[in-house]
Amino acid sequence: MRTVILASLLIFVFFSVGFMWTSEVTAQQPCLQTASIHCTTAPTSVTNEGNMQQPCLQTASSNEGENLPPSSTLTVAVCSSYSYKAANGTTVVLGDIQNNNNFPISGVKVGVTFEDLNNNVLEYKTGTTLLQVVEPNSMAPFSISSTNASSSITQVAVNLAGFSPASAEDQALTIQSSSLQLSDNLILAGILKNGGTATAANTNLYLITYDAFQRVVGIDTTTIPNISAGNTVNFTITSIPSSRAKTFQIIAESDNYQSLPTNVTNIIAALPVMVSSTNVTNPSGSPYSTIPVDAPVKISSNLNYLLDSVQPYVYYVQVKKFGGEVEFIGNTTGVFLGGNDQDHTESVSWTPDTAGSYYIETYVWDSNGVPISSSGTKINIALVK
Repeated sequence: MRTVILASLLIFVFFSVGFMWTSEVTAQQPCLQTASIHCTTAPTSVTNEGNMQQPCLQTASSNEGENLPPSSTLTVAVCSSYSYKAANGTTVVLGDIQNNNNFPISGVKVGVTFEDLNNNVLEYKTGTTLLQVVEPNSMAPFSISSTNASSSITQVAVNLAGFSPASAEDQALTIQSSSLQLSDNLILAGILKNGGTATAANTNLYLITYDAFQRVVGIDTTTIPNISAGNTVNFTITSIPSSRAKTFQIIAESDNYQSLPTNVTNIIAALPVMVSSTNVTNPSGSPYSTIPVDAPVKISSNLNYLLDSVQPYVYYVQVKKFGGEVEFIGNTTGVFLGGNDQDHTESVSWTPDTAGSYYIETYVWDSNGVPISSSGTKINIALVK
């Protein structure tokens, strides 16, 4: 009997061909809330792909948090959060808090409880919002990582741990223009102006990435030491894009000034389809522990489309021997309609008939044979007699 054994998973990324996307960022939905100030959310599971935490439903007023004002008429909410396993094994929790008061707040503390599958607390950690001051009726992102790289962390719970009233910051910083190039790297370039009367010291610019559900799925930053009054500076932020990226927003804050949140509307998507989560299973979708030769194999990938226009596509699967010889090429076709139709799962069947060592590559091209995605996940497969 000959068998196929699934081996390791490697990711290779290649990009080409340009597409222009100019679209307003969808407004972030407000948090669900009541009249209290303390908010905790039920634990949610953590996977390598990430998981959404539902908008928090605030509970009765509580004194558990640090520096929480006593009045139950104040409202600050922890909104939907997103958690995932980082490459170093730590668990990262991203999200927003919303200030529903009619005054600014600062010193906002967010607590994250990291738990195992049986709800045992493995770690509790507090962090702050990226913005020092959160203006009235506005939102601020946070990013908190577990200290321990523990595979036992399978779920998280997020709570508001404290905040204080603050003085308003002069919104004298203006993001005059920006463009974002999206390919194997995410590159944001723009111009920032200090319209204030004093030097803007220690200015942090935050690029916030949202998915289709308006969850924060990425935060990148750069720092400009000083911007003289009335001057402008060029800035660049470079990072690896999230496969869930859909919309982007920038905000800047210095020690003494802040900008309004600015939607990124000039986006050049070099490859508008992102391929992720390639799986090899039997025809019913169950994973193989060993695959007999001459048994059908289902190769599936998740496709995420970044644009709002109609886009026909061809999903290709290529199976190669380790020496580079092509063993199999299969494809299936589809159409992204834009709008809400931007996430597809496609699959191709392959029946191995020869023992040996192989690997699988996935691609997405348009109907004219032009690549519109990177090479997707590359999976090594060994066929054994």
